[in-house]
Amino acid sequence: MTNEHDDCRVTVDGVAPAVVVLLREAAEIAASHGRRRIGLDDVHAALITHDDVAPLWWPRPAGADYSRRPGSSRIMCTGSDGQTRPLDHGILHSDLRGETEPLTFDRYRELMLNWVPGPTPDEPGPASPATVTYELAGPHAGDFRRMIERR
Repeated sequence: MTNEHDDCRVTVDGVAPAVVVLLREAAEIAASHGRRRIGLDDVHAALITHDDVAPLWWPRPAGADYSRRPGSSRIMCTGSDGQTRPLDHGILHSDLRGETEPLTFDRYRELMLNWVPGPTPDEPGPASPATVTYELAGPHAGDFRRMIERR
């Protein structure tokens, strides 16, 4: 009896360099836990442990509220005066320090979805939209293909 292994190879075109770093960190997390494949848990762990401070969009007591302008990649800031204006002077690192507010899963998901930038501006970058392709091999390739294609 042979010991066949499952294999999944993925090619992603049009990815930000930070995603490469994230996937490498996820691979390191998987390896440090004795696994040879990256799973969703490894990617989530890499996302949440990437920085020592919470992201700019994470709510902070008495802090400014940051968001994205709908349909844009522009970061907006709502101050204590209630006025919302574009953040045109870059991210203030001091705003990343201090206490953070606990979030429910629903609020976390809502914040994540609202933080996704809008259309890519006309500037240097990929000429076409991002794509993900994959190749499967091994005894469970058919099962994996059905799982992937069900979305």
